[in-house]
Amino acid sequence: MTDDKTPAPAGWYPNPDGGQRFWNGSEWLDLPAPDASSNKPKRRIPKKPIIIGLVVLAVGAAGGTVAWKVNHDAQVAAQVAAAEEAANREAERVAAEKAEQEKRAAAERLSRQLSVAQIESSIETMANEHVNNGMYDGPVLNVSCSPTNGGSTDNLTETTTVFECFVATEDIGDGRMRGYKYHATMNWSTEEFTYGFGAP
Repeated sequence: MTDDKTPAPAGWYPNPDGGQRFWNGSEWLDLPAPDASSNKPKRRIPKKPIIIGLVVLAVGAAGGTVAWKVNHDAQVAAQVAAAEEAANREAERVAAEKAEQEKRAAAERLSRQLSVAQIESSIETMANEHVNNGMYDGPVLNVSCSPTNGGSTDNLTETTTVFECFVATEDIGDGRMRGYKYHATMNWSTEEFTYGFGAP
């Protein structure tokens, strides 16, 4: 049989308002709870700022990557645009040079045609003198000169052209003419020519 009046042994007991209090066997003592000294406040780093910091770093890194890519793309686009502009300028230069060459070639062809007409006029004058001197009977109906051996005055690389010229003095019908041969040699570089009676 236990004695209900036996005091409780000394020790720590729960306090009704929370925490613990000490019983020395006869009375309650005002001592700090044993967990109060051992459980000093600890500094805790909030997780939220860490997460925010990580997010900021991630966004910053992504932003840096995006900024680098945008900058790189802009540089590539600028290089492509510069290359296209240079190609366009070169194409325009080549086109202008070609147009100028064609213009000079057309002018040279026209000049050569006028020179052939001048040769024919000079030979006509000579042929009329020959008729007047009794070398053969006239009149001189027309004069035509053509490059020999299938040559052409359009071949602008040729610096000299030899012409065979025909002085027509008689129309024998069916578009046929009778006459005499003359010749001429044109130096396109000096724009001087020589001519004479007979085949070249």
